[in-house]
Amino acid sequence: MSKRHQAVVVGAGVIGLAVANRLQSSKGFDVCIVAENIPDNDCTSDKSSMRSTAWASPWAGAHWRAWSSNQDTQLQKMELDTYLAMLDVAQKEPSSGISTAPGIDLFEEFSGERPWYAAKVKDSAEIPQENLPAGIRYGLQYTTLLIDVPRYLVYLKDKFIKAGGQIHKHKLSHIHEATGFASEISAARPAVVVNCTGLGSMELGGVNDANMYPIRGQTVVVHAPEAKCTVTRVGCLFSYVIPRGDGTAVIGGTAERGCWDDRPDAQATQMILQRTLDLEPNLLPGGERVWDNKSINEKTAALEKAIVSVNVGFRPAREGGVCMQAQTLYAPASDKPFSVVHCYGHAGYGYQSSIAFAESVFRLVKERSEAAYSTGVGNDV
Repeated sequence: MSKRHQAVVVGAGVIGLAVANRLQSSKGFDVCIVAENIPDNDCTSDKSSMRSTAWASPWAGAHWRAWSSNQDTQLQKMELDTYLAMLDVAQKEPSSGISTAPGIDLFEEFSGERPWYAAKVKDSAEIPQENLPAGIRYGLQYTTLLIDVPRYLVYLKDKFIKAGGQIHKHKLSHIHEATGFASEISAARPAVVVNCTGLGSMELGGVNDANMYPIRGQTVVVHAPEAKCTVTRVGCLFSYVIPRGDGTAVIGGTAERGCWDDRPDAQATQMILQRTLDLEPNLLPGGERVWDNKSINEKTAALEKAIVSVNVGFRPAREGGVCMQAQTLYAPASDKPFSVVHCYGHAGYGYQSSIAFAESVFRLVKERSEAAYSTGVGNDV
């Protein structure tokens, strides 16, 4: 009998792909992914899975900026470990879609306690008070990470397949159905199912997590080749600029809890344009040198002409934070047990914590796999 364990990962967003790659790279697992939406290279096509608003991962900015508070040491570790791992990827695998860039965080409020990551990230330095914009009480600059989302998702998918992983495009109605794909790998050992379905966990049978909810986010992609650093304003006028490295930048954004409206809002677009122009004058050609004496309406009109697209996505948030736990569930028809590890509900910090969460999931899956093998709890259900 094979000594390799089996895992079926449900979901092919950034968390599912990170988990699947970690399991497959361990050399102790045979892994397959089952997902309704799968990354593809033709991300601009209306038929592409990457255009589905029901799928959070393709709509992220994305960059690394700590989400965790100074008190949340657990999430701090996840974010820092992922930051360090992604720095290594950026250096060794430039085709991954991850690159480094200058980052600036601007805080409307400041208690006197520096953000926890100020002492952890590369090239960290406080911005002198005299250089801060109006309404900002504290500023930090450092080396951050840019994530070209379509490229990175395809990179993770291709890396998984190259390592021997299998992917099946299929929408599950019940989590138990995932066990049926275990035979696609091998019947030698029981399979552990890993649930990385994000907002799908609200309706997935056997999970039906009522604590999940969407946070609607609207962003604008603009042609802005002179924007070279990320800028984030934290506070009531929350806004951000994320260069993509291809001459465009993602600017945003909104955060509307519980809203499922996937239609772009024209007023939100105007708000985003105006707020981000205050953050980063280089969104416009020539920057402050050219536009300093122009009115905000003139600047906004100019930036509006540079719009490439207006996008709406839904962050997979959860009351109580991420669900990361092992569980024994039971097949609806036979009532026989099978093993599940959950990892979903990352809201707006999925990318910047994904590698560390994948490592934690790997440990849980390994424990459950060994227990399932010894007790017979597996996919024969």
